[in-house]
Amino acid sequence: MSYYLMKKYAYFSSTKLIQTINKNIMKYLYILAILATLALFHACDGCGNTPPLPPQKDKISIQNNRSGEEIGLLIDGTFDTRFVNDSSFVSTSPDIDLETISGTGEVIAFSNFRPPALLENINWTTNRDSFALNLQNEILIPVTVWVLRGPFSTTRTSAINWSLTTSSIWESERMGVAFDDFEIIDATGDPDAPNYFDFRCNMRTNMINDIGSKPGRINIYIVETVDGGSARGQACSIGSDFVAMAAGAGSELLAHEIGHNFGLFHTDNLPTFNRTNVMHSASNSRRYFTEGQVFRSHLLGNSALNDTYNARLGQAIRNCGHTQNDNQCPAIDKRIWEDGTFGPN
Repeated sequence: MSYYLMKKYAYFSSTKLIQTINKNIMKYLYILAILATLALFHACDGCGNTPPLPPQKDKISIQNNRSGEEIGLLIDGTFDTRFVNDSSFVSTSPDIDLETISGTGEVIAFSNFRPPALLENINWTTNRDSFALNLQNEILIPVTVWVLRGPFSTTRTSAINWSLTTSSIWESERMGVAFDDFEIIDATGDPDAPNYFDFRCNMRTNMINDIGSKPGRINIYIVETVDGGSARGQACSIGSDFVAMAAGAGSELLAHEIGHNFGLFHTDNLPTFNRTNVMHSASNSRRYFTEGQVFRSHLLGNSALNDTYNARLGQAIRNCGHTQNDNQCPAIDKRIWEDGTFGPN
């Protein structure tokens, strides 16, 4: 075979080989395209149904809150498949996105200068639920201070300092309560006053009758000693409108005694409290209320907010036990925000 024929034969052979390869590649690509289409068709179930959207988060819209102030929520409901009691959420926005919640439950809201608000008997659905929760205005309570033990000017200054400290604690701990009318009466010249300088609770009724009392107010009596101590105080009962204070009491003690007026007990024997809690019985470093305590202060039937001032007419009453913890009452140590060394829980 001549050189020319050999070259021509090689050319046609290589061309035919390339054409065969190209044809096989196109065949394989065609098969792959068919397989990919079938896989896509199978994945979307024929593409006749739209894949389900992920669950949407529920929302609580807070009404009447001050702009930019932090809001804390305790939520009861079923999260995923498990019921959760008092799950905490915190936001500075009045529109608070939660999680996807179902079943029955409720919402408790806490905010500065507003009493805690309760939204009961919620039926969370599988759709995006949105509920409005209206915060009430700050509760203003009137107080009358009776100064039995002088000198009046000195004791009057102490009473003012006590009220300022109490107001500061209430504000920082989101109690939603403030003094409205804080009057101080000079009873040092009352001839019966010396009978009660060394006060004990068995003198309460006689002192009220002899010195005086104003209905619809917390009545505070400043004496020389209470239960033998020059820096002690007594509410004499849980839930009342009465406080006796020794003239030498610390500035934070009035908040403690009014805590008893609001239905609260001592926290000394509970491991999740220390001396910085307002309701510790013997401390000069009282500062904090938990959200469990604030809730009780407002919803207990024997709290002065309900049985003296009628400040929550038509609103829910829940007579929570001191250590009760269920879907009606947050635990007494429930915290949305930290209290000193105790963090949120």
